[in-house]
Amino acid sequence: MLNIYASTRETLRTLAMFTSALALLVFSGQISADGWMSEEQEKAHAMNVIGPLKSDDNCTNCHGQESDTWQQTRHYSTFKDQHRSPEADKILEALGERSMKRSAECRQCHYTSSIKRGSVKPSFGVSCESCHGPAKEWLALHSKEGGDLAGEDLKWGEGKNESAEQRALRLGKAEDKGMIHSDMIYSIAKNCFGCHTVPNEKVVNTGGHIAGSDFELVSWSQGEVRHNFSSSAGAPDSPTNSPSSIEKTRRLYVTGLMVDLETSLNNIAHVSEKGGIFHMAMITRANKTKTKLTELLAKISIAELEPALTSLPKVFDESTDTSEFPKVLSAATLQFLAAHDGSKLAAIDGLIPTKTKGTPYAG
Repeated sequence: MLNIYASTRETLRTLAMFTSALALLVFSGQISADGWMSEEQEKAHAMNVIGPLKSDDNCTNCHGQESDTWQQTRHYSTFKDQHRSPEADKILEALGERSMKRSAECRQCHYTSSIKRGSVKPSFGVSCESCHGPAKEWLALHSKEGGDLAGEDLKWGEGKNESAEQRALRLGKAEDKGMIHSDMIYSIAKNCFGCHTVPNEKVVNTGGHIAGSDFELVSWSQGEVRHNFSSSAGAPDSPTNSPSSIEKTRRLYVTGLMVDLETSLNNIAHVSEKGGIFHMAMITRANKTKTKLTELLAKISIAELEPALTSLPKVFDESTDTSEFPKVLSAATLQFLAAHDGSKLAAIDGLIPTKTKGTPYAG
């Protein structure tokens, strides 16, 4: 029930968000309409970051196992070693920059930044708030009974006793303040693809950065970054880092393909160098993803997706105007999530990757 509730809320917010770049920044917690934050947006974002560690009220206080998982990931270690790599040196030199941590071109994806002495400074690698949104405004709400600041704190395990309605109310209030929780599959995916497609033409064309990773939502979310402790069947006494259910995995797979295509087309819509390395890479990515979605619809009819996908050209090329497609795909994805709990999507199981990106943390 909560999945449908969360998806419906996301649908309403997304249909309105295209009228304002700032609204999209708040919605996704990470990017603006052209795929990158301005200096002002990045500073506003950093002002609301509390950090997962080193404060009296932070993520690790309650989510210790999730924090332990994070500290075993590449997301965590990038803060310590990414800037020391020969690849980073080459890219920085080509961009005319001296430091990854001082370059907005780099830090928006590779780090979690906060405000120190009035300036944006990286504080961690890719961390909790990179994916779940800056927490200053929602941290207290998300752990209070009913989402009421005057309510009692929900300690570890107590949340399992909540009714579905109370949990929806609590998380809904936190969501209104910018929290992206695990049931908000579309929003999580937007943040992932917002960096993994490298939506910065300059760092690719000028810096020589790769034009996006081979990111796929199921295989990456179920690998080393997986941290499903609080929702596991054994919680709170014997929590395990459980894989997502097959029903949720199906929804993740479909959403991942749709957001991959949406993001690629949005990147194409904002290129300034037609025919450049970045432009051509995004065209290739979009065509590849569209082919996968065509294969998916050959396995099963999904009414919420078909009109949007059939409205697209058969093949994207250098001349394709993609500016109107992202919002159409976004709306279709959210309608899909609101209509499907995954139980009737078994026909696509053979398409879903079974290998993961890295080994899940066992604790």
